[in-house]
Amino acid sequence: MASTTVIEKKTAVKGGKKEKIIGTLAGWLIQLLGFTLRVKFAIPTHFDRLDGPVILVFWHAQIVPATIAWLRKCPRSTSLCALTSASKDGAIIEHAMATYDVRSVRGSSSRRGTAALIELKKIIAAGMDVCITPDGPRGPAQVLQPGLLKLSQLTGAPVLPLRIQCSRSWRLNTWDRFEIPRPFATLHLCIDEPVIVPRKMSDAAMEDLRLDIEKRLSEVTPIP
Repeated sequence: MASTTVIEKKTAVKGGKKEKIIGTLAGWLIQLLGFTLRVKFAIPTHFDRLDGPVILVFWHAQIVPATIAWLRKCPRSTSLCALTSASKDGAIIEHAMATYDVRSVRGSSSRRGTAALIELKKIIAAGMDVCITPDGPRGPAQVLQPGLLKLSQLTGAPVLPLRIQCSRSWRLNTWDRFEIPRPFATLHLCIDEPVIVPRKMSDAAMEDLRLDIEKRLSEVTPIP
């Protein structure tokens, strides 16, 4: 029985040397791409009211432009931690984010979900911001999974919906139509008002809130 537990722990999180090399190279390539991009971002007034950690959310397809735009233009000095899946793809993202000095917690609704939630609670309690792609790691695309609302409930950290509009980009033939900005494109970063998730909510109210955030994340933000 003990040996089975050890095996489960070893296989719960996927990824090894190959994923580390791929992820690190991808991270540096993303940084090189980022140097060519113009980012437009008007600091919203609600940033003045943020006095603690936040839960930043954006769609899985926008991992590359969101990472570039947030880390280039966001005025917050708080350290950032990303939730990535326990799969090999998640390991690649983990090492890519590490090139930005962004820490990762591995887990999703299908694997290590409870363990990841516990780790994220500790990270928020330590004062770090958290970023989550609520339709990852496998979709459905642009359908918000409710786990981030539970995390906000448990920690009191507000949810910050983020969306990016790219003037020019490539779309990959993946489940989420993964987006990569073209060199020298313009990114318009928009961050909505923070969403406070009450400690106690009915199932109906929770669903309404989930749909509201989902709608915000899917709105098109034209580049001015």
